[in-house]
Amino acid sequence: MFGVGIVCALVGAAAAFALTWALSRSEASKKSHLEAPALAFVGSATLALFVLTAAFLVASSWQQRNAASDHTYQEARGLESAYAAAGALPGAQSQGVRQQLRLYVPEVTGPEWALMRRQELSPKASRVLDRARLLAARAQGENEEDKAAKETLGTALDSVTTARNQRSSDMRWSVPDPIFYALIATAVLVVLFPALVGINAGPRHMLVMILLGTVLGFGVYLVSSLQHSFAPPLGIEPDAYRQTLTRFDELDQSAAHAPGSQRRGVGHLG
Repeated sequence: MFGVGIVCALVGAAAAFALTWALSRSEASKKSHLEAPALAFVGSATLALFVLTAAFLVASSWQQRNAASDHTYQEARGLESAYAAAGALPGAQSQGVRQQLRLYVPEVTGPEWALMRRQELSPKASRVLDRARLLAARAQGENEEDKAAKETLGTALDSVTTARNQRSSDMRWSVPDPIFYALIATAVLVVLFPALVGINAGPRHMLVMILLGTVLGFGVYLVSSLQHSFAPPLGIEPDAYRQTLTRFDELDQSAAHAPGSQRRGVGHLG
């Protein structure tokens, strides 16, 4: 995806070259000098507008990205809590819920994560989570310990559902379009300004303008790549859920060596 950034940089460089060359052909440009403080002020103000717009977009996008990352870890912690609570249920009920959770996590890290780049969620992941919640709701307790486990499991699955809904909201978040358009407009203005006020097309001036256009073009690409929290190349990866699968295995191993594990039928579900 960084290839798109390189293309944007090349487009910026080409635009800077073409505009500088085309607009510096007039007699006014050829006779221009750098003795106009007002022009220097306008140039600085133009650059400041671009920097301000870019900084606002980066700050808001990065803040949203951090919040979205936190929500993925909240969902992962909820899954771990649910898996641990399910282990305290009687054997068949425990295995049923845990099996659904083990199906849910790979579906999220695989197909669903790819769909999220298009701002969609996996219907299969939703169905698997719904089945886990249904099995938890139907669980029958033999004693107070089982009832407490069922309650803990239900609370954990509710937190997973809440975090999943928040993740759905996070993946659809983006900065308002007018602000992004303002970034592009100010970038174009920064490139246009030197040629409009009379910079000539000498080799050194052209080199500076090409470098400026390259930096601006790639900068606009980087800012745009931060708009969607889960989109590559800077999008959030499903690391939290991969860690959850490891925790599932650890919980299975702990349960296999715990007293009463045979009674409850707890073990690795592979």
